[in-house]
Amino acid sequence: MTDGLERARERRNLLERLGARIPGFGGYLEREMRREVDKMQRDWLAERLDRTRESLQRRVRDWSRAGNLANLDIASSVDKRLDRVANRVRHADYGISGFFDVVKIYEPELERLYAFDLALGDEVEALLQRVDDLPATAAEPELRGVLEAVETFDRQFDQRARIFEDVTQRGGA
Repeated sequence: MTDGLERARERRNLLERLGARIPGFGGYLEREMRREVDKMQRDWLAERLDRTRESLQRRVRDWSRAGNLANLDIASSVDKRLDRVANRVRHADYGISGFFDVVKIYEPELERLYAFDLALGDEVEALLQRVDDLPATAAEPELRGVLEAVETFDRQFDQRARIFEDVTQRGGA
């Protein structure tokens, strides 16, 4: 996340750099930039989940054409779960509060959130690899393993919301 934030800082236009020098306004710009980087990270995660889903759908088509119709119900469950999780990630709360929000999310919470999101990236890549490695037949154990991995990812993503809940319960740090 820090790399993305540094790249965003480097791309600031002249007006944004000028505004960053105005007392109080620079912090606002920094927050908005962090908000944008957070959204880009979540969009990337959701896109990788979509790609995982597309890979699974290709496998299902191949299995169907070859007459391997067993366990397609499990594959359908995986497909639906991937779609649901991708949409949850895509539409999750931002990693930073707006300028006028009552509850503010500050640096320590942001760092926890960014580290968490980076770890989720590794999990998504492992999930995509797992789908890509599915055998030429619609084998039940492998499909159930993928379904369990998607469900585990979904539960891990629930922890992201807990970071926000912790801040809300403390009254915004």
